[in-house]
Amino acid sequence: MLGKPHNDRECLSAIMAEIETKLESGELDDLAAQYADTDALIEDIRSRPQQDDLGIPGDGPKVTACRPAQRLRLPTDTPNCVERASEYIAVAERIDPGPVRRLATVQTESGLHTFPTEDGVPVILDPEVSRNALRAGLFRIGRNALGDGTDTATRRLRLQRLIGTDETKGVRGDLARARKAKAAGYTTGFEGRTIDEEIARYERALATYQRLLDELPRNGCGAERPIVALTPAEAIDWCAELAAEPAARFVGGTDRARNGHRAMRAVLVGCPLRVADVGDVAFVLALADREARRWDRSGQRIVRTCAHAIDRLDQAAARQWLDERAPRNRAELRIGRFKVRPNTPLLAALGRVGARLGTNVATQALRIKLASMGVHPVMLTSIEQELNREGLSLGSLAAPPPVAGLAALTPEAVAGRWLASKF
Repeated sequence: MLGKPHNDRECLSAIMAEIETKLESGELDDLAAQYADTDALIEDIRSRPQQDDLGIPGDGPKVTACRPAQRLRLPTDTPNCVERASEYIAVAERIDPGPVRRLATVQTESGLHTFPTEDGVPVILDPEVSRNALRAGLFRIGRNALGDGTDTATRRLRLQRLIGTDETKGVRGDLARARKAKAAGYTTGFEGRTIDEEIARYERALATYQRLLDELPRNGCGAERPIVALTPAEAIDWCAELAAEPAARFVGGTDRARNGHRAMRAVLVGCPLRVADVGDVAFVLALADREARRWDRSGQRIVRTCAHAIDRLDQAAARQWLDERAPRNRAELRIGRFKVRPNTPLLAALGRVGARLGTNVATQALRIKLASMGVHPVMLTSIEQELNREGLSLGSLAAPPPVAGLAALTPEAVAGRWLASKF
């Protein structure tokens, strides 16, 4: 099924009209019969050598609705990107009319590139262009789209190209050459008009193109930072898709990318990362972060947020795993289906009682031993008073000893006398 172009409607709609005319005439039926499926068609188109459209007069039929006019030969053995995309849409429509096929033009590292999509997914026909570059281009189309679906970024580039980047290109170049011809004494222009008519015509065109360029909004949807909403699983899957293409250029990279994707998805359900998987996860996230630059800030935010979330989830899963398999302060004996656990609060209370008893017994023993050596409790009291002036204290040792009555029969006093006798 043929759909409307994603953007650049004036040019790409004219190309789609040419495709529909050829389909209706049936002149591509024999060509379509040569391919078993669309995959075979893609492989054939990708294998053909590139011949760029340099705008040379007479270089094949032109689609004049495009600015500048685009060459369109269907079919051809030496296509450019426009011809690759057009031939694919026309022939694929005969092979399998099910998917919705559309044309799009986006800016890549190599310049403007036209390509087809099937159900919104780019079809890669030029071996020099990556899938991520085209997906990012479609994202920018959506971000910059006006109400009628026109991509303002592409229109801006086309108008700049029409105007000319210097005095030798575009309308600026035509105007400069016409003025030089008049200065040299020529009275007739290049197209048979008088030289003055040519100059006036180029000046009007230059003013029109400049006005259209100035009127274009900087961002069609009015937002510098578009909002992208993804679930955690979708964010991880998106990162893995970004990394898949560059990973294929590494030895074993495809397997590493697949394993890293699996490990990241496992973290979402509470499984900590295994040591053997950490390197693959880092491999996926590093490649995804590099590729995400094509999506401007939005893409890198997704990848880095995903990496941060995976790290936090992995830490939580690792703590839970350790708590479940190595519980602290909880001893138990399992006999069949029965569990025997100690009374932890009671044992803790007994420990505190024992600590206090031990301290009291030792204090009593030390006091008695010092008394036997001539250090009377009265002397300890005097020492305590002097220490108190300096903010210090002997603690329980300075308390008066139980010398008579029931206090002398406390367990601590009895145990202290016995302990002192052993030194």
